[in-house]
Amino acid sequence: MLVQLQVDNSKNEILPGSYATARVPANVLGKVLTLPDNTLIFRGKSLQVGVVDANGVVQVRDVKVGRDFGVQNEILSGVSESDRVIVNPSDSLITGTTVRVGATPAASPSPAVAKK
Repeated sequence: MLVQLQVDNSKNEILPGSYATARVPANVLGKVLTLPDNTLIFRGKSLQVGVVDANGVVQVRDVKVGRDFGVQNEILSGVSESDRVIVNPSDSLITGTTVRVGATPAASPSPAVAKK
């Protein structure tokens, strides 16, 4: 992502045209709701996501996107942390569609320690 930063360069260590990697600690950003790019549905001028309710019924919601973090986007409104958002939604997804939610992969167990 192309950004412009102002930093102290009194020792002339940063040269014109230099490239750098910057990491912003999460605590600086505050609480941010983000979704992966592959959850967004691009339709016309709006961005939407598909959310599945407890009965397996889809609701397509408009979302307002904030900052772009590369592979994720900040979501300012339209969904909450508790919503189940569809990953890789079909372009034909519409509100009212019934879906079956697959099992969430379990975390891999820690390796067992052999006792002698």
